Amino acid sequence: PCGQTQECSINACAELCLISESTPSSVGCSFFANKMDNFNDTPDSVIVGNTHPTKTAKVQLYFVPNGQNTEQAQGAAVDVLPGKTYTFQLSNAAIDKASLLRTGGVYRVSSNIPIIAYQHSPLGAQATNDASMLLPEFALKQNYVIASWKDWHAAYPSYFNVVATQDGTTVKWTPPQATSAGTGVPAVNANQTGQVVMAKRFDTLQVRAPNGGDLSGTLVEADKPVWVVGAAECINVPTNQVTFCDHIEEQMLPLDYWGKQYVGAHSPKRGNEKHYWRIFAGENNVQVTTTPAQPGTPFTINKAQFKELVVPNNTSFTIDCSGPCLPVQYLESQDGGAGTGDPAMYQMIPVEQFLDRYAFATGTGYNADYVQVIRSKGGADVKVDNVTVTGYYTVGNFEVSDWKIATGGHLAESAQPFGIVSVGYTGVTSYAYPGGMKLQIINPQ
Repeated sequence: PCGQTQECSINACAELCLISESTPSSVGCSFFANKMDNFNDTPDSVIVGNTHPTKTAKVQLYFVPNGQNTEQAQGAAVDVLPGKTYTFQLSNAAIDKASLLRTGGVYRVSSNIPIIAYQHSPLGAQATNDASMLLPEFALKQNYVIASWKDWHAAYPSYFNVVATQDGTTVKWTPPQATSAGTGVPAVNANQTGQVVMAKRFDTLQVRAPNGGDLSGTLVEADKPVWVVGAAECINVPTNQVTFCDHIEEQMLPLDYWGKQYVGAHSPKRGNEKHYWRIFAGENNVQVTTTPAQPGTPFTINKAQFKELVVPNNTSFTIDCSGPCLPVQYLESQDGGAGTGDPAMYQMIPVEQFLDRYAFATGTGYNADYVQVIRSKGGADVKVDNVTVTGYYTVGNFEVSDWKIATGGHLAESAQPFGIVSVGYTGVTSYAYPGGMKLQIINPQ
């Protein structure tokens, strides 16, 4: 018989962590995380979920102190049972409102069998919050486009983070507007290219826009794989028209995994809010079509450019692109008509990248938590915690259900691939993130 961390593969025992790399997805054995710059500077959390049906995962959190490059174990490894989740806290101070090249200061979780991981900033409901799916270390790539939002307050900047996975990594960024200088970081003019060398694994880069800026559409390129997050400290959606800002963040999907077809399912209904979208192009001359057609479509954009769409309440559509594209949805502020929740930012997952099993977790202290399930029309049943999901509505050749769930960890599974988004609302805050994805290279760089 094979060992605890192995499975039989082609008549031999193989390590599950190696198997996960041969069939890549958001399930893996090593994940990076970094405390994000948020208006409310409380600890972030990393939640790990064990998607294996029978084996227990042994998971260790490591921290690399600021100014160092050596990992330190944070407590003992924890056992995560099949289908269950565990929460680690990240208490290191964020890089506050600054461009900075820092030695160390990041976290890593490591498991003896494949797991899935998410970052909540923070886990508990507070006035500013968001969350992100984390991609395993082996799946990180070299080319990214940043999604963020305008800093209307001129005090809570739009920014992005990069973490080096290897020594001697050169990182370049080409922003659509100027970025600010900081220790170890040059100022860069709009449409020019900045560069830093990240000397050691675990080095951290933060690049911010000047007050009032928006780094959406910044092209980030490295000569070795890097971890990249697009974020803003606190924003309003729509800009200039509402009050009470909220933090947004997403670990950006490498261009390699961008697809051509997406289900543009609106966020689970709150009130009479509108739905805000930005659709980014992964190469030049990408034509974007929505079905049914939305205001401003079809359109054509070039690499790293985006077009913003504002669609009416309760409107969903499919998105088809002639080349690689990435739709990002932004939740409208509570005062825009939603009555609860606040801005959050989340990427859509290409239909080509759906999985058949996800272990995920909600935030805590939210009045309403949902898993949004997207499956092929008439597809196999999806079960969440062994309960069959119902209440679907049709979007083209797909079906969507906004399935209300309890606070805590959950397991979603089906006989066929499907997509999930995890969303939570409460007064003046919300979070949203895609629940996982296959990592097929659709758009090789």
